[in-house]
Amino acid sequence: MSDRPLSDARAVVLGGGAGWGKRIADVLRPLVREVRVVERDDAPATADAAIAAGDLVVFAIPDAAIDAALAAARDRLVQGKIVIDCASNKSAFAATLSAIAHAGASVCSTHPMVVSTTSPRGHNVLIMPLGTASGRAESAARAIYAALGMTLEAFDFARHTEAMIIVQMVPHLVQRILIQALGHGLEATGMTIADIERIAPANYLLAELGLGRVAAQRADVSAGIVATALHDAFGRRIVDDIRAMLDDVAGAADRRDELARLFGDSVALLDPGGEWRETMRARTEAALIRLGNLRSRHFVVEAPNRRGILRDILAVLIDAHNIDMTALDSQVVLDERGAALARFEIGITDEHVDFERLARDLDALGVRLLAGAR
Repeated sequence: MSDRPLSDARAVVLGGGAGWGKRIADVLRPLVREVRVVERDDAPATADAAIAAGDLVVFAIPDAAIDAALAAARDRLVQGKIVIDCASNKSAFAATLSAIAHAGASVCSTHPMVVSTTSPRGHNVLIMPLGTASGRAESAARAIYAALGMTLEAFDFARHTEAMIIVQMVPHLVQRILIQALGHGLEATGMTIADIERIAPANYLLAELGLGRVAAQRADVSAGIVATALHDAFGRRIVDDIRAMLDDVAGAADRRDELARLFGDSVALLDPGGEWRETMRARTEAALIRLGNLRSRHFVVEAPNRRGILRDILAVLIDAHNIDMTALDSQVVLDERGAALARFEIGITDEHVDFERLARDLDALGVRLLAGAR
């Protein structure tokens, strides 16, 4: 590809039929001359021919398959080629990718920090250039993810594994342990999680967000993250530390002052200056107020993701229905065709809302009322 602009490049996306591969292939089409998608079940010769003809090669296949694919294509991934991956776990192919970079290809590893089924806008993506020729690959990666509206975070490829152990393995492992503990506890007491949610205090509501997020995901997502981390010495060290902490807590069960010291020391290690705690105090208080308002009474609407749609919805709620709102949560979701939709969860105080009329008025805007107040 030499130093030609990205707009003149022929791009190949391996695994471009689904997931992050499809997102990247779709966003590349207006940025480059041509995009060729190679599906996971295409013949090796098809992939090899596409890589040979391409200027920009994106590996968006499963993490465990990337090392073999890189090795098979290594003779094609030479000086002049741009190589990008978007894998979550890099350890299995890090050495091969680094060798390709040091042989002269322009290489940038990336890690979108959100699942492909969630709108990427605003979410982090790690940009990790490798080797001395990485400039064009880094520029291409930045163009791709900027077009997706993501927050670009420069990061050191060599530190990726340890960072992911902290931000991915630890939360998944702890949440899976909590899921098991709650499940066994509820079974023993004859209660359900709905019973607990109904009576739970504020701190539980915050913890439940992380718990519920992991519980709603496929179990093999957590399994892959934890298993990969446990192949690393640092991952095993973290697990040993968790085990030791549980032993210390159990050993100090009848000494409240010892438990307080243990917990205080842990927080001081995490946040020596206390600034993070102050930030989190304000942030969690705001989240609790919002959760409380939504828990009290709310309804949900789904709308086209276009500029001004929230203004139009609020005009109907305030001007046409005189609804008193107490909270507003929003997110972008994808419909069955992959189109972006805006979903709003709206807290209210009013007990007497004509939801049939409200549904008709919102429908005139192309907005759907998903659930009435509860």
